[in-house]
Amino acid sequence: MTFLLILLAVAALSLAGTVHLLLHDGRGPQRPPVSHFEDPSFIAPLAR
Repeated sequence: MTFLLILLAVAALSLAGTVHLLLHDGRGPQRPPVSHFEDPSFIAPLAR
């Protein structure tokens, strides 16, 4: 029974650490990646 409680505690701490890293990666806000060059001929007329 003690082994199961220790295993449960380790799993809960691991899950909490994973959630913390997912929410707070330490890199701050970043712009989305640029995957390709945008051709000016395909830009909407009002966006020029």
